[in-house]
Amino acid sequence: MKTPLRIVCATAVAVLSVAACDSIGGGGGDQGKARNERDTAVAYVKALNDRDPQALAKLGPPGNAGTEEEAQKLIAAQGGRKLQVDDVRVSHEFGPDTADAQVRATDDKGQPVNETLTLTRKGKSWYVVLGTNPGGTPKTPAQTSRPSPTE
Repeated sequence: MKTPLRIVCATAVAVLSVAACDSIGGGGGDQGKARNERDTAVAYVKALNDRDPQALAKLGPPGNAGTEEEAQKLIAAQGGRKLQVDDVRVSHEFGPDTADAQVRATDDKGQPVNETLTLTRKGKSWYVVLGTNPGGTPKTPAQTSRPSPTE
């Protein structure tokens, strides 16, 4: 049975449209694009590998202060190691909008690398906690009192 040309053309147009929309989205590193926890952790590793502070800063929560500076420091300290992600394990111990992502990777020398990222969800996207939340509640440092001398 022959498939009519118009069905073949319509299918081709649909496939190309989906591919074009995916490439316009920027590969998962843009703020505002829905990302799950694993995608966010993998995008973090990619930004480090590419030594791309702008891509790394985009993974920080919108509105956080100091995100760009922290991204630049992370790139300087950990960038360009050609990490290959082996596994990402996600846990939600502190509620549905906070997660830890344990990233297991291998560097270009075959050495294992383990890093735990703290993630937060804003809307439908997950972000790596970078910078500080200007609207957050200030925390006071934990204090202990010295015991009084007894005699």
